[in-house]
Amino acid sequence: MKGLVKVPATSANLGAGFDVFGIALEFFNVVEFDTKTDGWHFENEGDYSHQIKDYSLFEKVFNEFQRLTKIKIPEVKIVQKCNIPVSRGLGSSAAVIVSATIIANQLTGRPLEEAEMIKFAVDIEGHPDNVVPAFTGGLVVSYFNDQMLEYEVFKEIDFGELVFAIPNFQLSTEKMRKVLPKTVKREDAVLNLKNATQFLAKISHGKYKEALKYTLDELHQKYRINSSRKMKKFVDSILSKKPEIFFLSGSGPTVCTDISDLDDIPYLEKIIKTKISKTGASLELFT
Repeated sequence: MKGLVKVPATSANLGAGFDVFGIALEFFNVVEFDTKTDGWHFENEGDYSHQIKDYSLFEKVFNEFQRLTKIKIPEVKIVQKCNIPVSRGLGSSAAVIVSATIIANQLTGRPLEEAEMIKFAVDIEGHPDNVVPAFTGGLVVSYFNDQMLEYEVFKEIDFGELVFAIPNFQLSTEKMRKVLPKTVKREDAVLNLKNATQFLAKISHGKYKEALKYTLDELHQKYRINSSRKMKKFVDSILSKKPEIFFLSGSGPTVCTDISDLDDIPYLEKIIKTKISKTGASLELFT
């Protein structure tokens, strides 16, 4: 069996929607797989292939899938074209988890329905805000308490062009979670609640660009920004240009903003201008 899986990049949190909001973006990792092989083979190619140190995440998904389904996955050759920057807050890990889940399910006779695949992938990732939009596309509002997963997908959202400023350094999502406090001030929690509800209120009335003005957050972004000297300098430079829209993509270090002047920003490596993808992960089989 031979095929190809495309999985979109994703941006999670959107500021005030910490661990709840996520969007799929219009650029994709592409993973080719082929069971005509003499053993297990993993390869990476593309712009960010040099940033991937091993294939342990693919292996983890395959092992957990076999444990769950009790079905052995045949040996397969995997070639991943890496178009999503690694450890930059754009869902590179989620893309691996989703593509590996889809491939494992296909190679074992599709024992899991789509909802079961999504729940399996969320269990691997630990939170749904990247994984679910990678599967579904669009804007996703999700709920997960380590057991129950619920989500709503908004497919027709159009924020227009989104500008993601990507720095030349990486931040680990796991490490960025460790810098978050266990308790927060009530006024900080209330501010996030106000912004998250206003965001959804604007979405519900089709005021998509207005919604992006309600991404101000006090629960996670300031802790992540202040955790790294480079990160603080990078963000402070962007904020000095007084953007109307600003939020970390995931746990950072990538930032989504609406400023047009991106000159003289320290550590800036690349700008990606993109839109929300209405399509999520896709599978194509070849004869």
